[in-house]
Amino acid sequence: MSKGWLSWTRSNDKAIIDVLVEQAENLVKATSTLVELMTKYENVTEYLSKITDMEHEGDEFVHKLFSIIDQTFVTPIDREDISKLTSSLDEILDYTQGAADRLVLFKIKTPSLFMIEIAKVLLSASQEVYQAISQIRNLKRTTELIEHCHHISKYEHQGDTVYRNAIAELFDTNDPIEIIKFKEIYETLEGALDRCADAADVIEDITLKYT
Repeated sequence: MSKGWLSWTRSNDKAIIDVLVEQAENLVKATSTLVELMTKYENVTEYLSKITDMEHEGDEFVHKLFSIIDQTFVTPIDREDISKLTSSLDEILDYTQGAADRLVLFKIKTPSLFMIEIAKVLLSASQEVYQAISQIRNLKRTTELIEHCHHISKYEHQGDTVYRNAIAELFDTNDPIEIIKFKEIYETLEGALDRCADAADVIEDITLKYT
């Protein structure tokens, strides 16, 4: 009886990590699609629809994860840490979808080079998030996990630099409407990178706590 209970607990451990990995993988698909949208900038509404579908799928992963946690007596890592991590991933995806949505909503004719650059940095950061979460299964690989977190932080700082330069150049223009539209898109992209940094902080906390 005891052995069966332990087997059930272990299977839920795997299910929880599996959903986190799937959620992170879905995030990479969304940020990759955002970069493709901005670089090609054709069939924009179709790209937005794809990213919105991924955002909805991300919500489903969150609901699925909390459902598993509610049925699990002992979780592989603290419930609070799992909650923070899945929420951070969900927020990154929300901001990603928000950036794509604003391109359509504001009828942006062509994304600026700064937008494209920040989107590419966001993709790199989300790939690091995915790599880190994929390795949470083996918390003994502390060095690699921490390294991924540091890479995410590096990308977040890189994005901040691009963001500041974008805002500085934006205020050199004389079109107040363009300033408002572009500034909001820049802020949304930068917000996505900030959430990546939040995810890295949670992963680093988990790593230090369980090793």
